[in-house]
Amino acid sequence: MGERGRAVGCEMQGARREARRLARWTGGLGRMVLVVGLLAFWDANGWSDVPPIDGGHHHHPVATPAPKTTPEATPATQHPHPGTPKGWQFALPSGDPQAGRQVFADLECFKCHEVVGENFPAPKAEQGDVGSMLSGMGGMHPAEYFAEIMIDPNASVAWRIKHHKSEKKGYLGPDGKSKMPSYNDTMTIQQLIDIVAYMKSLTAGGHQH
Repeated sequence: MGERGRAVGCEMQGARREARRLARWTGGLGRMVLVVGLLAFWDANGWSDVPPIDGGHHHHPVATPAPKTTPEATPATQHPHPGTPKGWQFALPSGDPQAGRQVFADLECFKCHEVVGENFPAPKAEQGDVGSMLSGMGGMHPAEYFAEIMIDPNASVAWRIKHHKSEKKGYLGPDGKSKMPSYNDTMTIQQLIDIVAYMKSLTAGGHQH
Protein backbone atom coordinates (compact mmCIF):
# COMPACT_ATOMS: atom_id res chain seq x y z
CA MET A 1 0.00 0.00 0.00
CA GLY A 2 1.47 3.36 -0.91
CA GLU A 3 1.59 6.57 1.04
CA ARG A 4 -1.70 7.73 -0.47
CA GLY A 5 -3.46 4.51 0.55
CA ARG A 6 -2.39 4.85 4.18
CA ALA A 7 -3.56 8.46 4.25
CA VAL A 8 -7.02 7.49 2.98
CA GLY A 9 -7.22 4.71 5.53
CA CYS A 10 -6.41 7.11 8.35
CA GLU A 11 -9.07 9.54 7.16
CA MET A 12 -11.70 6.80 7.08
CA GLN A 13 -10.86 5.62 10.60
CA GLY A 14 -11.11 9.18 11.86
CA ALA A 15 -14.45 9.65 10.19
CA ARG A 16 -15.79 6.50 11.83
CA ARG A 17 -14.59 7.63 15.26
CA GLU A 18 -16.24 11.04 14.72
CA ALA A 19 -19.46 9.37 13.63
CA ARG A 20 -19.54 7.16 16.76
CA ARG A 21 -18.83 10.14 19.00
CA LEU A 22 -21.59 12.16 17.31
CA ALA A 23 -24.02 9.25 17.65
CA ARG A 24 -23.25 8.94 21.37
CA TRP A 25 -23.68 12.69 21.83
CA THR A 26 -26.94 12.78 19.84
CA GLY A 27 -28.36 9.80 21.72
CA GLY A 28 -27.50 11.38 25.03
CA LEU A 29 -29.13 14.65 23.97
CA GLY A 30 -32.32 12.84 22.95
CA ARG A 31 -32.48 11.04 26.27
CA MET A 32 -31.86 14.31 28.08
CA VAL A 33 -34.70 16.01 26.21
CA LEU A 34 -37.00 13.09 27.08
CA VAL A 35 -36.05 13.20 30.78
CA VAL A 36 -36.54 16.98 30.96
CA GLY A 37 -39.97 16.64 29.34
CA LEU A 38 -41.04 13.96 31.80
CA LEU A 39 -39.83 15.99 34.76
CA ALA A 40 -41.78 19.02 33.55
CA PHE A 41 -44.90 16.88 33.10
CA TRP A 42 -44.60 15.32 36.56
CA ASP A 43 -44.04 18.69 38.17
CA ALA A 44 -47.06 20.19 36.43
CA ASN A 45 -49.26 17.35 37.75
CA GLY A 46 -47.84 17.34 41.25
CA TRP A 47 -45.82 14.15 40.81
CA SER A 48 -42.48 15.59 41.79
CA ASP A 49 -40.02 13.32 43.58
CA VAL A 50 -38.88 16.29 45.65
CA PRO A 51 -40.32 16.00 49.19
CA PRO A 52 -42.54 18.94 50.11
CA ILE A 53 -41.03 21.59 52.34
CA ASP A 54 -43.50 20.92 55.14
CA GLY A 55 -42.31 17.31 55.35
CA GLY A 56 -45.64 15.92 54.31
CA HIS A 57 -46.36 13.16 51.87
CA HIS A 58 -45.92 13.49 48.19
CA HIS A 59 -48.85 15.14 46.56
CA HIS A 60 -50.87 12.82 44.46
CA PRO A 61 -53.79 14.07 42.46
CA VAL A 62 -57.04 12.98 43.99
CA ALA A 63 -59.84 12.15 41.68
CA THR A 64 -62.68 14.53 42.40
CA PRO A 65 -65.83 12.51 43.11
CA ALA A 66 -68.80 13.29 41.00
CA PRO A 67 -71.10 15.73 42.80
CA LYS A 68 -74.05 14.06 44.40
CA THR A 69 -77.24 15.06 42.75
CA THR A 70 -80.21 15.30 45.01
CA PRO A 71 -83.41 14.81 43.05
CA GLU A 72 -85.54 17.87 43.35
CA ALA A 73 -88.72 17.22 45.17
CA THR A 74 -91.52 17.49 42.68
CA PRO A 75 -94.41 19.24 44.34
CA ALA A 76 -97.58 17.21 44.22
CA THR A 77 -100.04 18.62 41.77
CA GLN A 78 -102.74 20.36 43.69
CA HIS A 79 -106.23 19.83 42.41
CA PRO A 80 -108.46 22.40 44.05
CA HIS A 81 -111.82 21.07 44.99
CA PRO A 82 -114.36 22.48 42.55
CA GLY A 83 -116.67 24.78 44.44
CA THR A 84 -120.18 25.71 43.55
CA PRO A 85 -120.08 28.69 41.17
CA LYS A 86 -121.43 31.87 42.65
CA GLY A 87 -125.05 32.34 41.78
CA TRP A 88 -125.39 28.78 40.46
CA GLN A 89 -128.82 27.18 40.47
CA PHE A 90 -130.26 24.02 38.98
CA ALA A 91 -131.89 24.43 35.58
CA LEU A 92 -133.91 21.66 34.00
CA PRO A 93 -133.14 21.02 30.31
CA SER A 94 -135.81 21.80 27.75
CA GLY A 95 -138.04 18.86 26.91
CA ASP A 96 -140.63 17.89 24.32
CA PRO A 97 -144.18 18.95 25.37
CA GLN A 98 -145.83 16.45 23.00
CA ALA A 99 -143.78 13.58 24.37
CA GLY A 100 -144.59 14.85 27.86
CA ARG A 101 -148.30 14.83 27.10
CA GLN A 102 -147.99 11.15 26.17
CA VAL A 103 -146.20 10.45 29.47
CA PHE A 104 -149.00 12.31 31.28
CA ALA A 105 -151.54 10.02 29.60
CA ASP A 106 -149.52 6.82 30.11
CA LEU A 107 -149.15 7.49 33.84
CA GLU A 108 -152.90 8.35 33.98
CA CYS A 109 -152.19 11.64 35.71
CA PHE A 110 -155.58 12.86 34.40
CA LYS A 111 -157.30 10.70 37.03
CA CYS A 112 -156.28 13.25 39.68
CA HIS A 113 -155.40 16.38 37.69
CA GLU A 114 -157.85 18.14 35.40
CA VAL A 115 -156.55 19.91 32.29
CA VAL A 116 -159.10 22.21 30.69
CA GLY A 117 -159.16 21.94 26.93
CA GLU A 118 -157.73 18.42 26.84
CA ASN A 119 -159.80 15.36 25.98
CA PHE A 120 -158.57 13.31 28.90
CA PRO A 121 -161.22 11.58 31.00
CA ALA A 122 -162.29 13.89 33.83
CA PRO A 123 -161.36 12.91 37.40
CA LYS A 124 -164.07 10.93 39.13
CA ALA A 125 -166.17 13.04 41.47
CA GLU A 126 -166.05 10.45 44.25
CA GLN A 127 -162.28 10.80 44.44
CA GLY A 128 -162.66 14.30 45.76
CA ASP A 129 -160.11 17.04 45.17
CA VAL A 130 -157.12 14.73 45.03
CA GLY A 131 -154.99 16.87 42.75
CA SER A 132 -154.79 20.48 41.70
CA MET A 133 -156.10 21.56 38.30
CA LEU A 134 -153.14 22.05 35.98
CA SER A 135 -154.76 24.45 33.50
CA GLY A 136 -152.87 27.74 33.49
CA MET A 137 -150.16 26.39 35.81
CA GLY A 138 -147.44 26.63 33.15
CA GLY A 139 -147.06 30.37 33.53
CA MET A 140 -147.23 30.33 37.32
CA HIS A 141 -144.24 28.16 38.24
CA PRO A 142 -140.75 27.52 36.92
CA ALA A 143 -139.89 24.17 35.38
CA GLU A 144 -137.88 23.16 38.43
CA TYR A 145 -140.99 23.50 40.60
CA PHE A 146 -142.89 20.96 38.48
CA ALA A 147 -139.86 18.66 38.53
CA GLU A 148 -139.83 18.77 42.31
CA ILE A 149 -143.54 17.89 42.41
CA MET A 150 -142.84 14.76 40.37
CA ILE A 151 -139.77 13.73 42.36
CA ASP A 152 -141.02 14.68 45.83
CA PRO A 153 -144.76 15.38 45.97
CA ASN A 154 -144.61 16.20 49.68
CA ALA A 155 -142.39 19.20 48.98
CA SER A 156 -145.24 20.71 46.97
CA VAL A 157 -147.75 19.83 49.69
CA ALA A 158 -145.73 21.73 52.30
CA TRP A 159 -145.55 24.75 49.98
CA ARG A 160 -149.28 24.69 49.19
CA ILE A 161 -150.26 24.37 52.86
CA LYS A 162 -148.11 27.38 53.67
CA HIS A 163 -149.35 29.60 50.85
CA HIS A 164 -152.94 28.35 50.39
CA LYS A 165 -154.30 27.82 53.87
CA SER A 166 -157.91 28.23 52.72
CA GLU A 167 -157.57 25.60 50.02
CA LYS A 168 -159.31 22.28 50.53
CA LYS A 169 -156.86 19.58 51.44
CA GLY A 170 -158.52 16.71 49.62
CA TYR A 171 -155.17 15.77 48.07
CA LEU A 172 -153.76 15.02 51.52
CA GLY A 173 -153.97 11.64 53.17
CA PRO A 174 -154.79 10.96 56.84
CA ASP A 175 -151.07 11.22 57.62
CA GLY A 176 -150.96 14.77 56.21
CA LYS A 177 -148.82 13.71 53.24
CA SER A 178 -149.62 13.92 49.56
CA LYS A 179 -151.79 11.24 48.02
CA MET A 180 -149.76 11.52 44.84
CA PRO A 181 -147.91 8.25 44.19
CA SER A 182 -144.18 8.15 43.54
CA TYR A 183 -143.00 7.47 40.02
CA ASN A 184 -139.29 7.54 40.81
CA ASP A 185 -138.90 3.81 40.15
CA THR A 186 -140.81 3.77 36.86
CA MET A 187 -140.22 7.11 35.15
CA THR A 188 -137.02 7.86 33.28
CA ILE A 189 -135.21 11.18 33.54
CA GLN A 190 -136.13 11.97 29.95
CA GLN A 191 -139.79 11.31 30.71
CA LEU A 192 -139.52 13.65 33.69
CA ILE A 193 -138.01 16.37 31.49
CA ASP A 194 -140.73 15.93 28.87
CA ILE A 195 -143.70 15.88 31.27
CA VAL A 196 -142.38 19.06 32.88
CA ALA A 197 -142.22 20.62 29.41
CA TYR A 198 -145.85 19.62 28.92
CA MET A 199 -146.93 21.21 32.20
CA LYS A 200 -145.02 24.38 31.31
CA SER A 201 -146.99 24.51 28.07
CA LEU A 202 -150.31 24.68 30.00
CA THR A 203 -150.62 28.47 30.10
CA ALA A 204 -154.26 28.90 29.04
CA GLY A 205 -157.26 28.73 31.34
CA GLY A 206 -157.23 27.95 35.00
CA HIS A 207 -156.97 30.45 37.82
CA GLN A 208 -154.25 32.77 39.03
CA HIS A 209 -152.84 32.50 42.54
